[in-house]
Amino acid sequence: MLPPLTRRKLLSASAMAAVAAGSGAAWAAPKAIPPRHITGALDQSGSPFLVGTDRGAITSLRYRGDSFDTDYIASGAGLGDVELVWRLAEGEWAICKTALAKPAAREVSPARDIRRYILPAGEEAALEVELSLKVEGDRLLWTIQLTNLAQQPVTIGDLALPLPMHTDFRAGQPAHAAVMKHSFVSGHGSHFFWMRSNSVGPYLVMLPDRNTSLEFWDHYDGSGEERPYRAYIHSTLAGADAARHGCNWRLPHSSLTLAPGATHSYGFHFSWCDDYQAVRDTFVAQGLVDVEVVPGMTLPSDMAALVALRSTDQVRAIEAEYPGETRIEPVSYEGDTQIFRVQFSRLGENRLALRQDNGRTTWLEFFATEPVETLIAKRGAFIAQHQHRDPAKWYRGLLAEYNMDNGALLGPDNYDRISGWRIYEVTCDDPGLSKPAFLASKNAEYPVAAEVAALDDYIEHFVWGGLQRTTAESYPYALYGIPDWKQNRESSDRGPKGQMHIWRPYDYPHIFLMYFGMYRIACDHAQVPTRLAAADYLERAGQTAVAMFEVPQEIIGWSAYGTGFYNELVIPDIIAALEAEGKSALAQRLRGHWEKKVRFFINDNPDLFGSEYPFDSTGFESTQALARYGLDHAGATLGVSIEKARGFADQQIAANLFCRGWLEPAYYTLGSDYRAQGSDTYLLSYMAQMGGWAVLDHALYDGPDNPHALLRLGAASSLSSWALMNSGTKESNFGYWYPGEANDGGAGGGFEAAPYGKTWLEQPHHRGSWYYSCEIDLGFCGGLRAASCILSDDPVFGRIAMAGDLSRQNGESHVIPRDGVRRRFHARLDSGALDMQLERDRFAREIPIRLSDDLSRVTITVESSNPDAHEAMLRIGGMAGTWALAGSETPARLKGQQSFVTLPIPAGGRAEFTLQLV
Repeated sequence: MLPPLTRRKLLSASAMAAVAAGSGAAWAAPKAIPPRHITGALDQSGSPFLVGTDRGAITSLRYRGDSFDTDYIASGAGLGDVELVWRLAEGEWAICKTALAKPAAREVSPARDIRRYILPAGEEAALEVELSLKVEGDRLLWTIQLTNLAQQPVTIGDLALPLPMHTDFRAGQPAHAAVMKHSFVSGHGSHFFWMRSNSVGPYLVMLPDRNTSLEFWDHYDGSGEERPYRAYIHSTLAGADAARHGCNWRLPHSSLTLAPGATHSYGFHFSWCDDYQAVRDTFVAQGLVDVEVVPGMTLPSDMAALVALRSTDQVRAIEAEYPGETRIEPVSYEGDTQIFRVQFSRLGENRLALRQDNGRTTWLEFFATEPVETLIAKRGAFIAQHQHRDPAKWYRGLLAEYNMDNGALLGPDNYDRISGWRIYEVTCDDPGLSKPAFLASKNAEYPVAAEVAALDDYIEHFVWGGLQRTTAESYPYALYGIPDWKQNRESSDRGPKGQMHIWRPYDYPHIFLMYFGMYRIACDHAQVPTRLAAADYLERAGQTAVAMFEVPQEIIGWSAYGTGFYNELVIPDIIAALEAEGKSALAQRLRGHWEKKVRFFINDNPDLFGSEYPFDSTGFESTQALARYGLDHAGATLGVSIEKARGFADQQIAANLFCRGWLEPAYYTLGSDYRAQGSDTYLLSYMAQMGGWAVLDHALYDGPDNPHALLRLGAASSLSSWALMNSGTKESNFGYWYPGEANDGGAGGGFEAAPYGKTWLEQPHHRGSWYYSCEIDLGFCGGLRAASCILSDDPVFGRIAMAGDLSRQNGESHVIPRDGVRRRFHARLDSGALDMQLERDRFAREIPIRLSDDLSRVTITVESSNPDAHEAMLRIGGMAGTWALAGSETPARLKGQQSFVTLPIPAGGRAEFTLQLV
């Protein structure tokens, strides 16, 4: 039997206080806030809703007794209207927007406001639309009733609900001013909730009643102009318009036909919930399905997912979109929770239909990929193969952007469909520099001589003396910014807009990560040739990191201390390597800068969402790394107290979770980062996996109240963006998004969930992956770091292995890692915790890690790509005590809470070891 579901809050009261304090507002117990102008009949003193109305629409919606003055409705907008497209019999379609129409009647009574609209067909009344808003106890009810007044059938082609919430994040506004929409539009299980960026509850939740479902959404009109988000109850005409734009919408579209005299009603209710778990419990209580999935909804073909479905209305059947290529097995059914095991063999999008009584259906969208290890290999090969190699070109060595739609190899002589200021995407900045950063990181794990040579070509011909200033120039190790280094170096402007355009700190981490990856390759894989010595790559890594802090500050006063940068979390590893290589002066210089940044974030209350935009989600890998360093080194030397470090750790993880899909069970939302637009646009970005590493690190090491929920979310995040990889077998035509062998190993820069529109790079989309990779290789860097196999005694699923294949043999847990890297293993069992990490080699493919239930004995098999006899290093910790190889009386070297075990690897590169806790 499975253990009961835990329902502890994610954040403790003290942690929530730290979050509120970090938002710039002092924490206090809830107190009444004087209402704004409250009008109409919906104000009830005993209700938690403070409601302002104008002509029947809700123009202000706030929580009575809130600690923060947050209005959930956008200024000048109203909630409670509908837009519908209808016709009488086979006549012409007509459009009605009730916000622009005058009601035929309005009835106002205590706690209720009803508007009736009579829509004519010719001279006759044909359709009555009744809109009702009612405050009832702790809920706000919204009812829509349609009645056919004619003698012929009336058809509703579209029925849309504008939801004009206050989701506009602007510079300088307090953290509680705007709210983010978390949404799941997928049939009868559709749901919404809105929360503010300080993460302090309550959250405003909107759910359909049992006879209402949603099937479509948009946030633009036919000309592409933005307008308030609209969710559709019926969408036949809107769906046809989307199809004309090339959209392959995944849910069925419906219409409603009313016989003469017939009436049909729809309903939604709003309520307030204190935290994430309360939102989940509300789903369950209302008959919706609360969905939990491990290890995620982007699911490699060599992994099975466990899916927990919790509801007061039992799921009677699960139907696969491709039943012959989908395996669904029941695992358990206890209380209100059903658990199933699901595995897909058809690559690409896979839909499951959850069937409940009375025709109620909720759809779950999964994406099946090739195994992660295959994806990593294909992506590395693809990048290396798409390199400019013409010796006559100034950009020789550039690892190029590629258009999977038309096969164009982009470069400074061919920007393809990218125009305007966005052309920088091709050669530099985060998009251009992300490819070598990933390729070096990948080869530090799985070296391929041709790929390492491509990196050396890039460094020799494009970077050193081009993109990067050399030691023979002023400002050595500085990096040129947009639009490219050639235009800047040859500019007639000798200042910061031209020859000194070396002040953009965002660019630096990708290059010092690349150099550090090359250092690791040279150190750990001597069989793979490199053009520089390991010490030279390390020197450049350290000096480039120092230049990030010093050069932008000197050139234009841009401080690198106040913003979290992607990939900079490698700095402590660079410092440690510099010290190990005897470069103590450089190590100390870099440590000074890094620790100054740690102090700033922990002690000085920075804006965690501020970046180049007023609201951005780009810093949450870095902020976790800063929190980790603060927690591990707190004290007088660092200048950070442990209390401050813990407060910051709580604050930044809450901010990370705020802009991350968690309760939205679709592969493009679960674990994905959100920008200010929520889940409407640019999903599965690089921060899905980078921020996912942060969630995992916090769950494993920071002692949250509910680590298992965060482990599940972190695992889902680490897998999520692999859905953007265009890869496949010959049978699947080498890719789901852009088929064809030439695109095998390509990747999109983001996922667009809207029916159609434009990507951030200004190319049209029709729902799906971009055809340019843009910055996604930053995400794949995070995916490499987050890749780990986790054995867990989960309160929902029981004993599971995330990113691993678990079996029980001879009273032990046997786990085959399938995370794609096979270096990191964690156990979080009721009996204790265990962490293992191999420094340069990896756990053997398809050979299980064997663990005793008390975690005192572990057997591993190690394999290496190094054919020579050598020593591997295993870091092992978590359990109290030290470890030794079985048969050895000498315990491992102990450093802090970890044991360092030396493993002798013979020629040929494979050996088995048993470790015993002593």
